[in-house]
Amino acid sequence: MINNFVAFDFETSNGKYPCSIGIAEFEGGEVINEYYSLIKPKDLKFNPYAQRVHGISLSDVINEREFPEIWNEVCYLFEGELIVAHSYGTEKAILNNCFNEYNISKIDIEFDCTLKMSRKYLDIDNHKLSTVAGFFNIEQKNYHNALDDAIVCGKIFLELNKYSYTHNVLKPKSNIVSSKKRDISFLFKQKENVHRDENFKTKVLKLKSTKLEGEKFVITGVFQKFYREELKQSIEDNGGKVGSSISKKTSYVIAGDNM
Repeated sequence: MINNFVAFDFETSNGKYPCSIGIAEFEGGEVINEYYSLIKPKDLKFNPYAQRVHGISLSDVINEREFPEIWNEVCYLFEGELIVAHSYGTEKAILNNCFNEYNISKIDIEFDCTLKMSRKYLDIDNHKLSTVAGFFNIEQKNYHNALDDAIVCGKIFLELNKYSYTHNVLKPKSNIVSSKKRDISFLFKQKENVHRDENFKTKVLKLKSTKLEGEKFVITGVFQKFYREELKQSIEDNGGKVGSSISKKTSYVIAGDNM
């Protein structure tokens, strides 16, 4: 059983830049250290959808510190520790973007993902943090507050570790990638009740099409079959462009859970 780790969560201004961070350090299965801070994003444009989700606005962060100062305070928590997040691909992409934007040296981080684990072990309607927390009767006081989400994520990780030891029958739950604007089935070949397996994933990500050339995409939410960075890479490999926010120039919106 894994009882020592660090769970963390970002909330973002527009999907790319963090506007808050929450960190919960677990030792022996208990929270021994908590950290929360608002962050002034490098890009001060706030996506209204994101703002409605977490309730953080530009006025809340305009006088806050930027990421490098925050990172100097918390980087020691990430070094040599197992880092847990819900959808680690998303959190890792945000972290790496900050490293690149501010020319901060990257560090090797060992990640584990409660989203991935819940998909593997739990047969539930969806695998949002709140849904998984409800499955394990974990109290969630302030959903989409970065610190509360980090603590809940850590508690879920502990429960999923126990669950993996006591449940031998795995019942993966499948879902589909959805489009909210135009049909893009030529790329994603949607099919009801397709199991989330590596053969399907590899086949879709390797599809080639000239129909994406010059089109502009926005990817939002959490996906059952792919990490967002994989979708982004596949689109760009086929000549499309992926933006961070919806505008009049957006051709397609690819929407996952928790958008």
